[in-house]
Amino acid sequence: MFKKDQDDHTTSTQPNVAPAAAGRRQAVPHSGASAVIGPSITVKGDISGDEDLLILGRVQGTVNLAQHNVTIGSSGRVKADVHGKMVIVEGEVDGDLKAGEQIILRNTAKVEGSISAPRVALEDGAVFRGAIEMDSAAKIGKESQPAKAATGGGNFREKAAGSPAESLPGAPGKGGLSA
Repeated sequence: MFKKDQDDHTTSTQPNVAPAAAGRRQAVPHSGASAVIGPSITVKGDISGDEDLLILGRVQGTVNLAQHNVTIGSSGRVKADVHGKMVIVEGEVDGDLKAGEQIILRNTAKVEGSISAPRVALEDGAVFRGAIEMDSAAKIGKESQPAKAATGGGNFREKAAGSPAESLPGAPGKGGLSA
């Protein structure tokens, strides 16, 4: 009888996770290993690493996981700038969000700060206050060169610079009316 119980414990490949927590973890997109900051945990400082992160507790500082997914769960409260490959917010964030691929604000999200990602999705009911930038860095670089060439390479201020009398319609020598 003792041996059977021992075999059951040693041959199990599933981690000992409560059913509610297991359901939350399965909803999180990930590319391998995943770390969790539980609902009773508070972190003050900088977070970086090489795995996906699910935040269910409180974080103050910065979260920098540029090559991995960051999810702020519905109980998560973050006062930090967050940088990830994909950032999903279900809880509250006071800080800037930046993602290499996409940012998703679920219907329970409350975000105050700037959002920067190639793709952004805000579900109906999400609360957001800030600015959104949806251009990728490569796209911005390509578009800025043709725009500069179309304006002749100079800026408007340089071309419009001069004395106020020269720019008036009736100024002498400028094709205007002269007396």
